[in-house]
Amino acid sequence: MNDHDLGRIISGSNGPAALLGRRNFLKAAGAAGGVAAMAPLLAACGSSTKQTTSGQVGAGKTIGISLNVSNAYASYVAEGVYQALEGTGYAVRTVANNAESSTELANVQNLLAAGITGLVMLPVNADTASKTAQLCAQRKVAFGVAQWPVKTPQNDFTAAAWADWTEKGRLMGDYVKSHAKPGNVIVVQAILGQQYSELIDDGLNQSLAGTPYKIVVREQGFYDRTKATNVVQTGLQAYPGATAVVTYAASMGDGVAQYFKSINKTDVTHITSDCDEELLTWLKTPYCNATAFHSAAQSGLLVARALRTELEGGQPVYLAVLDQAIATSANVDSIVRKTPFEYPAFASRVSHI
Repeated sequence: MNDHDLGRIISGSNGPAALLGRRNFLKAAGAAGGVAAMAPLLAACGSSTKQTTSGQVGAGKTIGISLNVSNAYASYVAEGVYQALEGTGYAVRTVANNAESSTELANVQNLLAAGITGLVMLPVNADTASKTAQLCAQRKVAFGVAQWPVKTPQNDFTAAAWADWTEKGRLMGDYVKSHAKPGNVIVVQAILGQQYSELIDDGLNQSLAGTPYKIVVREQGFYDRTKATNVVQTGLQAYPGATAVVTYAASMGDGVAQYFKSINKTDVTHITSDCDEELLTWLKTPYCNATAFHSAAQSGLLVARALRTELEGGQPVYLAVLDQAIATSANVDSIVRKTPFEYPAFASRVSHI
């Protein structure tokens, strides 16, 4: 089993993966892996699960969840949606899109044709999110985005989850300055074009400007642990004295930490972003020192709550601001208690596609 096999395990199932348990399965597979190379399967698969019986709020209505990739982060977003719907009659239907905008749009059209009343999207890119918003508006379907680069209200969006991504970059740069020896820095971005990496780049540049810390490598890792590790490995071959590595997602930071352990490298300060179960372990080691924490589950939770508010006749708040903090071995447990990055009670409902 490798990272790409994680494309099989988002949305509820009673199959072998579910019997093993997604939590243990993810750890056995290397936890938050990269983009699944299974586009035809992902395009065709999904799940429809009922929260409760009829007669309750939401009975007869279905919330769709559209996820950009199949990895731990995306599953945590879905768990947040389930948490927001707990105790209601809403059904849930989930699809994942293999980081392909064409697959994403086709899956959205299928969800709309199936009669969903609300849609939570973790989008592949801003273009398909905007097109989806238009399609939802035409059908009077409440639409929310679980991660968005800007906080300005968008046409036809009911709600959007947002963090100050530029501030995240500044926090990461400030941590490097405080904990790494002056020297060269290797940066692993996520995916350019989504705007998150670009905004984090801006903050990191601002923090390191005029300091003895020089970014010598800056390449995309595509949320994939293997690709991210390759960037770092190649960077260290070119700049063996590099003193800091910055990875823009835990799904990549996990792989880099594993690589550092394999070569017993403890002389590089490594900071990553967000959080998953595997990262909690690495933060207790010398191989990943910190993360610029935000919660995937919080994004799904807050956006789904806004959709519920609209569907149930209220006035939703558009902007869901995500909590951010630098988390280390010293404080990560208290941060996660305050703002969970997952809701394990719903893991079986997002265990496969």
